[in-house]
Amino acid sequence: VVAHSRKCDFPAIFNFGDSNSDTGGLSAAFGQPGYPYGESFFHHPVGRYCDGRLIVDFIGTN
Repeated sequence: VVAHSRKCDFPAIFNFGDSNSDTGGLSAAFGQPGYPYGESFFHHPVGRYCDGRLIVDFIGTN
């Protein structure tokens, strides 16, 4: 893996994936997921089936 330290020049990331990369669209379609739905990392409910950050979150911060 090669890391680059230059700034990204695009305003958004469009991620088409599955439950491994769902940031809330699944809960919008099928209802709020059960506890903890993001509270462990974000410290408040965020509507995710994941309890922490996803791969797309890491890509977006680097």
